Amino acid sequence: MIRRLALAVLGVFVLGCQNSAPAGDEEGASAADSSGGDTTANAPTSGTTGDASEARYTYYRDTKAILDKHCAICHRPGDVAPFSLETGEEAQMFAGLLAPAIEAGTMPPWPPSSECNSYEHDRSLPAADRELLLAWIDEGAAIGDPADAPPAGPAAPTIAWDLDMPLPEPYAATAAPDDYRCFVLDWPEDQLKYVIGFDVAPDVRPIVHHAIAFLIPPSGVPTYKNLDAADDGPGYSCFGSPGGGGFSQQWLGAWAPGTQPSLDEKRGIPVQPGSAIVLQMHYHPMAAGGPADQTRLKLKLADSVEVPLHVIPFTNPNWLSGDTMKIPAGEPRTVHEFEVDLTGFLGDFFPQAGVKNGEPFVLHDVSLHMHTRGRRASLELDRAGADDVCALYIPDWDFSWQGGYKLREPLTVQPGDRLRLTCEWDNSAANQPIEGGVQVDPVDLFWGEGTGDEMCLSILTISPVH
Repeated sequence: MIRRLALAVLGVFVLGCQNSAPAGDEEGASAADSSGGDTTANAPTSGTTGDASEARYTYYRDTKAILDKHCAICHRPGDVAPFSLETGEEAQMFAGLLAPAIEAGTMPPWPPSSECNSYEHDRSLPAADRELLLAWIDEGAAIGDPADAPPAGPAAPTIAWDLDMPLPEPYAATAAPDDYRCFVLDWPEDQLKYVIGFDVAPDVRPIVHHAIAFLIPPSGVPTYKNLDAADDGPGYSCFGSPGGGGFSQQWLGAWAPGTQPSLDEKRGIPVQPGSAIVLQMHYHPMAAGGPADQTRLKLKLADSVEVPLHVIPFTNPNWLSGDTMKIPAGEPRTVHEFEVDLTGFLGDFFPQAGVKNGEPFVLHDVSLHMHTRGRRASLELDRAGADDVCALYIPDWDFSWQGGYKLREPLTVQPGDRLRLTCEWDNSAANQPIEGGVQVDPVDLFWGEGTGDEMCLSILTISPVH
């Protein structure tokens, strides 16, 4: 433990010297600077082997494969993470910063609870790998012999993208450390197509935190074009959702650092001619006015698919107006819950999904959405006459790390089953934002699209039973 604390001090000091820590980390740098000056006294032995002759674990033999798979996909030069973990020397230098994040479960970022369900492209750290990394750090993070390095993993599959859609023009972030900006991309196809593959290629990777693509049907396109035209500069300011009110838009896909390109040749989301895509970018710059970004959205298309997918919102309609979803000022724990047999009226509200009232449907992907006061959220399936099934549980909500999750085993929702959505918020005085260096006072919160509002929403990707 002493070695771990020493490594942490060293790591924070190095971050401060390189000026690569996230915004707001000045306090950590100051603490390191006041530690007496000699921050190398307790650092791990450097060099090719470190203390490999006495260590049970070394970087090359034991931890390189874990770090490469779960960490170095973001922690690499020129990417969004504040330091690199691509080499043994880098991993040794920053080992002390890894330990608290690994112990807290905040890195690598993977919000869903493993006790709820299993998802494709799971980026979480297995328990055995977690313990091995912590033991390696406790021992001094020896580098070891490069001859022990594991073989390189398989190369990512190459996808021949049909559409490569850049932002309409470059955009330089105007706010720091967070700038949410939406861009309207015209849909170029003149025939019905299905999106079967999705990827986002960030331009200025160090500032691109995540991106969400929303599909806008032809009838809704003028609304979003007007939002764009009314805001100076490229795109328009947005938070949480692309605005526009209602639920005319649907999720097409989401990207965050470490997300791999997706391709499913059997399933796809239909896109009508005359549609548009709103790409919401979350920029995380050190300061405003940095390099201009022109991220690209890449899509794989098909003329037909075996399973047409449709993305629909799921929430309590009564929460959308009035005070039915009140989150009182100062309350550290407020819970709202909604459950319903969705098969009873799915055909009326979402006829495009191809599921008639009273028919079962298949749930493929699921996501949850709240704003910054959210604490935890879940979506469960209360089966008629059978055990409940957890579809998604986020035990520690982080607005900055939201995403969509593909179930390894899709769920069939039968008539009589009830979907239950539960959200919890912390609106206490201690959980308020800082404005102008002062923490604001809590106020009652309700449903809304602004930064001072809240939501409780699930986004479902469904299909008829095939």
